[in-house]
Amino acid sequence: MTEFTELRLNPEQKEAVEWCEGHELVLAGAGSGKTRVLAAKIAHLVRSEHIPPGRILAVTFTNKAAGEMLGRVRSIVGENLHGMQVSTFHSWGLRFLMRSRQSLSRMGYPRNFTVFDRGDCRSVVKKLAREMGIETRSYGEIAEDISKAYAGCDPRTLEADMDENLRGIYDRYRGALKAQGALDFDDLMILPLHLLASDGEILLRERMNTDWILVDEYQDVNAPQYNLLKLLVGPRGRIMAVGDPDQSIYGWRGADVSLILRFEEDFPGARIVILDRNYRSTANILKAANSVISHNFARREKNLRTEQPEGAPVRLLLARSDKDEAEFLAGEIECLVNDGYDYGDISVLYRMNALSRTYEQALLEHGVPYRIVRGVAYYERKEVKDVLAMLRLAVSPRDAVSLERIANVPPKGLGKKAVEAMASYLALAEGEPSEVWNGVCASPPLKGKAGEGAKRLASVMAAINREDSLKGAIDYILYNGDYAGYIREEFPEDCVERLENIQEFASLAPDSGDIAEALAEAALFTDQETLEAGESKVNLLTLHAAKGLEFPVVFMTGMEEGIFPASRAADSERFMMDAGPMEEERRLCYVGMTRARERLYMSGAASRLIFGGFKRAPFSRFIRELPDGTEIDDRTMSGGGHDVYRSGHGRIWRW
Repeated sequence: MTEFTELRLNPEQKEAVEWCEGHELVLAGAGSGKTRVLAAKIAHLVRSEHIPPGRILAVTFTNKAAGEMLGRVRSIVGENLHGMQVSTFHSWGLRFLMRSRQSLSRMGYPRNFTVFDRGDCRSVVKKLAREMGIETRSYGEIAEDISKAYAGCDPRTLEADMDENLRGIYDRYRGALKAQGALDFDDLMILPLHLLASDGEILLRERMNTDWILVDEYQDVNAPQYNLLKLLVGPRGRIMAVGDPDQSIYGWRGADVSLILRFEEDFPGARIVILDRNYRSTANILKAANSVISHNFARREKNLRTEQPEGAPVRLLLARSDKDEAEFLAGEIECLVNDGYDYGDISVLYRMNALSRTYEQALLEHGVPYRIVRGVAYYERKEVKDVLAMLRLAVSPRDAVSLERIANVPPKGLGKKAVEAMASYLALAEGEPSEVWNGVCASPPLKGKAGEGAKRLASVMAAINREDSLKGAIDYILYNGDYAGYIREEFPEDCVERLENIQEFASLAPDSGDIAEALAEAALFTDQETLEAGESKVNLLTLHAAKGLEFPVVFMTGMEEGIFPASRAADSERFMMDAGPMEEERRLCYVGMTRARERLYMSGAASRLIFGGFKRAPFSRFIRELPDGTEIDDRTMSGGGHDVYRSGHGRIWRW
């Protein structure tokens, strides 16, 4: 077991860890070791302050971050962490609702509620919108608008604050979920907040069981999460928030950067500790990043510093066209690989997915292997979603979304009308899930061939309910329910891989336990995007997807006004409506720059073919904000009738 004294904390980190007299805000710059500080803080609370692990709650935004934090704590204090909660906000909300099932049932939700992922919610919205005669290109946009209304408003006044048109479908959407015994991701924050605010006994229970709350990535907190934290901390609790206003890039998802900027107002007497020593990037990269972010006003003064060498200069390419830019990128990657880098060491970042086409084409022509880091997430694969739907339907017969997905998988002779009739019957059926499915087996609500199909479906569902472990239930679906045979017949070319995906899901679950609880947990992973291990390939991804990652070499592309920063941010600033969107774009640029460890390239094109036409725009203002010493390559601009000149901020592109 690693000794606490061997963590080699720098003075600022040590101060953050050992301060326990009150609330604390740790302003942790990019690459400053915030995960180490959070883990060390938990260890210090347990070992030195003698706080029982079960009275500590640590929350973050991704399962990956939560797992890393828990692993580091275990490496310090050992395995004796009984009861300690290290989880995402949504995982905490799920567990809270499970221990508050009695109160939840009084609100009309079943004990074995299910959690719909984003795809399931879009299916519900699509069906409702069509019933209401609402035509739209993207039903997902309506679902996202509902989610944004949740994230950006005080939940207690949600419906009053909501747009009238949205409120009409919102009411029906909430009713449809409730009728199916389902929650969505937003419910995992809103319902706990409602129960804590309205039930004094529940609030007292939670406060009495929690002495310390540690929050990672506090700059990304939205209104419901903030209100939850305020309620849980109460008058006697302590909170340690770790975050960086300069890395707040999720305003479009409801994150409110003002919450971290006003932390001392919300939690009086808070200690402020600044972690500005960067352990990731070279001095030249940090100098450039500091120069860009210094142009923001909504921030706390902080300049990243490092003891590492200056490193290679930041290199800027001013290209005539997007093809020139892509050609330079592909050629430079080949040079880097010849110099000893692996393809997997290199990432290409862009503001929008539409830009990747040009870069992909150039990489293909040069024979450079690459991966798009946004592929089908594990829990979004068809075979995994099918099995999840079967499991969910077994424990929640009212789940019409799951019924529609798998009623005829494998084929059972159930047509569209038969499935609709089955859904109507199950919506009114009473009793425990096993009783409902046994009733269908004994007396199916359909006749003829459809009735036989309903009996086969109900038989599988009833058998799943009899299994006492998730692995046993999945094995039954595969072999007794003949899903494995269905996969082999429908997808002969990759059936082995698909079956392995299902078995992998089974291996992630305990051999025994609550199937409904395991399914609800699984829904929380559907948004995860990960870098797959294997053959070394160049990583292509959006700037938002790059948050939390780091690479030896980073190419930031598409640095033009209207693309990065986005045109809507520029319009908002130009018409003096709101400077916030432009400042968030600049923070996104800062995040991209600080992903680089050794080499950083930034590039733009004077002319770009995008969305079916040529776009000509000035290079990004963020280029003008780079410091002296930036290495500018403008060879592709010669003879173009344009002017590259030197000013106090280095050489700049000018129309």
